[in-house]
Amino acid sequence: MSAEFLGMLRERVTIEHRLGNRDALGGASGRYAYGGAAWVAVSPLIPADLTAADSLSAMPRWQVTMRKREGIDLRTRLVWRGRFLGVRNINSDPRDPARMVLTCEEAR
Repeated sequence: MSAEFLGMLRERVTIEHRLGNRDALGGASGRYAYGGAAWVAVSPLIPADLTAADSLSAMPRWQVTMRKREGIDLRTRLVWRGRFLGVRNINSDPRDPARMVLTCEEAR
């Protein structure tokens, strides 16, 4: 792993995984469990065409670069500076197996 990659990971996030628990009426509980912490790089993503954006893509989006880690999936959310970022896409380049790039959407 290059020092250049490690030097760009300057933000700390908490990783949370959605629980599959159900409430008394059978609906999703919406609860999350702590899954650890990680150093990441966070940068904003700008939609290409805001007029064609649907309601989900109109939410603030972020690109999160981190070390490769097992257990990160679409049920994962990151807590960064008091913001909740839901993972929407995961990219891993086979030429650089040590890193993964997440596309996250801010939840309000």
